[in-house]
Amino acid sequence: MSFAVDYIGPYRLLEVVNRGQSCCLWRAYDDAKREFVGLKTLLESKVQDKDQMLLLEHEFKVAEKFDHPNLIRIYHYDKSGKNPYICMEWFPAINMKTWINRGYDTYCRHLPQIMLQMAAALQYQHDNGWIHRDVKPDNFLFDPETVRIKMIDFALARRIVTGFMKYFTAKSKVQGTASYMSPEQIQGQPPEPGADIYSLGCTFYELLTARLVFAGETLADLLHKHIGTPPPTIALRNKNVTPGFSDLLKAMLAKKPADRPKSMKEVIHFLQSVPIFRRTPEKKDIC
Repeated sequence: MSFAVDYIGPYRLLEVVNRGQSCCLWRAYDDAKREFVGLKTLLESKVQDKDQMLLLEHEFKVAEKFDHPNLIRIYHYDKSGKNPYICMEWFPAINMKTWINRGYDTYCRHLPQIMLQMAAALQYQHDNGWIHRDVKPDNFLFDPETVRIKMIDFALARRIVTGFMKYFTAKSKVQGTASYMSPEQIQGQPPEPGADIYSLGCTFYELLTARLVFAGETLADLLHKHIGTPPPTIALRNKNVTPGFSDLLKAMLAKKPADRPKSMKEVIHFLQSVPIFRRTPEKKDIC
């Protein structure tokens, strides 16, 4: 993808750092403030797609007031030009999916801090009334030099529905990434924090094993496994994980939300009090 001009709004375009199915992320420069920023724009083929424009605007509205060290800061949204965009904090780091692909040994020693920061990011969102609904390694950036996690992509976030309102809320559109979706999310139930807890459990499992919790020959097969198949025991694929953490992960991946930790704060409490590993992790731990 290329543009005929070097600027979008007041921002000088430097390079494309990621290209998805509908959006493109640029590293750009704010000449007035003399700082790098990230610009999320629609692909040229999606500029006239109203649904994609609404998702971009929704992401801004969700995150514009977020202020947490483990969440990417969103500065502003502009749709006045030919290509609408979100301007955000520039965080020069790759996502956790890329780290997984590079090898367990490239990040495993940082996993206690990584997991705790992931949970903290989600707790902040939940405390502010939102669930993320697309928790996965791809949506966490990690900088090993500062040992800092930043969560990104709030396009699918929804307001938490509680109390009697759950019974008057229409089924949600099934959205998310199939390998990490909770049973209730697949079934279109009203959004609750338990769905993010399940997805974070899937993410933790993959970080510890370099494998997905479930794989399926078809999409329907994969979703069916999330709904009804017990997850494999983590100790079968990483012999260094403690029994205490194995119990936590099993609870996070419970099929029924009531059987999971009651909140992300409870997950954080476990992470702070239960060791993940028996000893210093290393590559040969993965089976």
